[in-house]
Amino acid sequence: MSATTPDDLRDLRAFCLVVDHGSLTAAAKQLGETKGSVSRRLSRLESTLGVPLVRRSPRLVQPTEDGALYRQRVGRALELLEDATDALKEAQGHPRGRLRVTAPPDFAHTVLAPVFARFCEAHRDISLELLLTDRQLDFDAHQLDVALRIASSLRDSSLVALRLLDVQLGFVASPAYLEREGHPRRLAELTAHRVLTMRRESGPSTVHLSPSVVVQDGAFLRSLALEGVGIAILPLALVEPDLSQGRLVQLLFDQDSPPRVSLFLLHPATPLLPARVRAFRDFMAHELLKQGRGPRVS
Repeated sequence: MSATTPDDLRDLRAFCLVVDHGSLTAAAKQLGETKGSVSRRLSRLESTLGVPLVRRSPRLVQPTEDGALYRQRVGRALELLEDATDALKEAQGHPRGRLRVTAPPDFAHTVLAPVFARFCEAHRDISLELLLTDRQLDFDAHQLDVALRIASSLRDSSLVALRLLDVQLGFVASPAYLEREGHPRRLAELTAHRVLTMRRESGPSTVHLSPSVVVQDGAFLRSLALEGVGIAILPLALVEPDLSQGRLVQLLFDQDSPPRVSLFLLHPATPLLPARVRAFRDFMAHELLKQGRGPRVS
């Protein structure tokens, strides 16, 4: 099979326009060519295919039966080519358009909101659409461009993952809970307490913990800790105001911390990554790098 040249594509486009308008003159006007040039393109295409594609009369040009079928199939192919060309131009051009991002709500409110605000100010042609949820949404089903996820590790997938930030977890409890149940001084003493986590395996490796409450919402888990339900394992960034104002107390900070988790940025692995996605990825990495956290790609 011989390669399709740019001139071949122009011949196909000329044919489609002639059939659509029923006129060589109208097609020539839209292409910015002469009527004779369009006629030669049609003749060359028919010669290549070995079948007549149109019937010409002084007033009207109509497709043959083969021509009508060919027009339908060629049209779909040209649309795909134009979409690919537009995607390439958009990927290399100025960042603009809608950017659909999912992020965990508690971390978005406490840590990411200022970064998002600076991104919106720096990229006014990008419309940021946020889906705040702890669920791991499917990229295709939810038409996502980027996902921000908190995890200790990521499952293998076709997505590109950039580790943006290490998230320090800690044990926290309310003063009322500690007064009522006692203040644990060693990790082993946690087995006698009600432990609240966001994951089934959130305990330190040296001590096996059986959580009393498992919640997939950090903000709700914080509320339980504030109400004195138990000792919660939470990102310290989420409860920093509570710690500084004495509503919560950090425990066992001089011993082994819970397993480290990280904030990951994920996007599809494609050589034609849209400019708006590249702009968001690079901006997030730069902003968090200023905090002394180097990003990693996996």
